[in-house]
Amino acid sequence: MYKRPKFIAKKECVFPISFHDTDAMQVVWHGNYIKFFELAREAMFEEFGYTYEQMQKDKLIFPITEVSCKYRRSLTINDKALKVIAMLTDFEGKLIVCYEVYKVGDDKHLCAYGKTEQVAMTTDTLELQFQTPKALLEAIDRHAKANS
Repeated sequence: MYKRPKFIAKKECVFPISFHDTDAMQVVWHGNYIKFFELAREAMFEEFGYTYEQMQKDKLIFPITEVSCKYRRSLTINDKALKVIAMLTDFEGKLIVCYEVYKVGDDKHLCAYGKTEQVAMTTDTLELQFQTPKALLEAIDRHAKANS
């Protein structure tokens, strides 16, 4: 049984379901859910004001260390679009983002849910950062204050 996690911030995104997102049976291919997770997470971080460009300026990368996805209901080419809700649930030392996927217009039936975990590393030495970078913490804090 799925239970929505407590979250610090969330971002809802709608993405079209294109032919190239589906398999031979016109069902959204399982691996593309991870792509949709990435797009929603990127949109959430852009809303924070912490973009990939800012990460590069800070000489940081955030590699994925874990990803999971549970599929509950198929989406097909005929569904036209899907909604992903990305929820930042933790940022102490590592970033944890949880996701929910729905058919657009049907928020009652969860199609898939999942989670990604990321850690910060410096780009020059690939040294693991055991604390969340200050610039990201400040971006999350600004976003929280602006949306409270």
